[in-house]
Amino acid sequence: MAKEDYPLANERNLAKILSAFSWQDSSDDLYRMTLSAIESLSSIRKSRSKREVSRPNSRGAKLKKLEDSIATLDHRQNRAVIETVDGVQRIRGLAGSGKTIVLALKAAYLHTQYPDWQIAVTFHTRSLKGQFKRLINNFCVEQSGEEPDWSKIRIVNAWGAPGGDERDGIYYEFCRVTGQEFHDFRSASYRFGGGDRAFDGACQAALNAVATPPELYDAILVDEAQDFAPSFLRLCYAMLKPPKRLVYAYDELQNLSGASLPPPEEIFGTDDRGQQLVSLGDDPRRDVILQKCYRNSRPVLVTAHALGFGIYREQPKGAETGLVQMFDQPALWEEIGYRVREGRLAKGEHVVLERTDETSPRFLEDHSPIDDLVVFLQFGDEAEQNAWLVEQIKKNIEEDELRHDDIIVIHPDPLTARERLGPIRKALFEMGIQNHLAGVDTDPDVFFKTETPSVTFTSIVSVK
Repeated sequence: MAKEDYPLANERNLAKILSAFSWQDSSDDLYRMTLSAIESLSSIRKSRSKREVSRPNSRGAKLKKLEDSIATLDHRQNRAVIETVDGVQRIRGLAGSGKTIVLALKAAYLHTQYPDWQIAVTFHTRSLKGQFKRLINNFCVEQSGEEPDWSKIRIVNAWGAPGGDERDGIYYEFCRVTGQEFHDFRSASYRFGGGDRAFDGACQAALNAVATPPELYDAILVDEAQDFAPSFLRLCYAMLKPPKRLVYAYDELQNLSGASLPPPEEIFGTDDRGQQLVSLGDDPRRDVILQKCYRNSRPVLVTAHALGFGIYREQPKGAETGLVQMFDQPALWEEIGYRVREGRLAKGEHVVLERTDETSPRFLEDHSPIDDLVVFLQFGDEAEQNAWLVEQIKKNIEEDELRHDDIIVIHPDPLTARERLGPIRKALFEMGIQNHLAGVDTDPDVFFKTETPSVTFTSIVSVK
């Protein structure tokens, strides 16, 4: 029996009941909590461990408030999750705009809607594997009460290697199914060149060797596509059954090599009749831009972009500007959430750009002064720097009410990170503060330790 003000609803009268609600008379918190429950965001975004805070203005309390604030999808994210197109869909957004969350939700949504589909989720950074698995599992449990069928929805590395399902990868699977030679990084580097050329050459060679590629999947979702050569996206496209449902997400600004992904028409080329295999056209469902950043506040994001582009770098002799890189298309700045405050957005023109309250929500920065959000420090030597860092981590845990997994220490040089981070980690161990070097003390697929509180140390490659 329904109680007054608590109506019973079914699929026939739900829309009518919802349309009679007056949200203006309710608190904003109630509306957000309702949306969060419907979208299952409150459960999939649960912290890895419970956050205990006792002081209202501690860093831990501020972080808890931020986590509670980001409990719903915005309209662009929602559209990217729900809308599925026959063919290729591109999702673009800056760091912290929710690309990984959207891809995980989309994969889980497709799996619950079409349980017989073979779906693959792949990525560049191996430590993303655990996060994808957790997000997809939680969402499926919320929506259907059951864990996903992991034989139908696979979380796989891009490259892969022999050694069972945990080591499998899209490229390795292609080679295994077609019976052609598989190249690991060493052999690919020897044959095609080092760095990015190794995987690019391996994927292109695999495609060239097969006249009729195997159609293994109903949908493939690719994260961090900016770190892949177009040949890997073509490999994924070739492995899809018609109508070739490929979703790839990327950040124009996370690849500091200066090379951006070409447009899809160029990536996928033409068929035997000279027709474009892929064209996004003007369909907003096929080209989704996530403008709003939820992880990085405006001061942090703008500082990172200023440093990455060399905005304030002194102009070298003989050079036109001090910039170290720049977009080929100036309008891209507006697409990623900036607007012109002064000047004109065109090549050779002076312009002042700013992020808006819409694309960089104020609640991400209003909790602390800017000098606490972005800090630059200078030390006399490395030992002085290390001692300061150790004391700050100790203070974060003992006084600021932060958990171990709230803290990440990033070393910019992956070749020397293990050696240079050693003294800092040793000092923390002597204080009784557990820590680990991601991908060295843990499996390459694991970034945060879940079984015990531990501060994460990492190189810049793994942290992405």
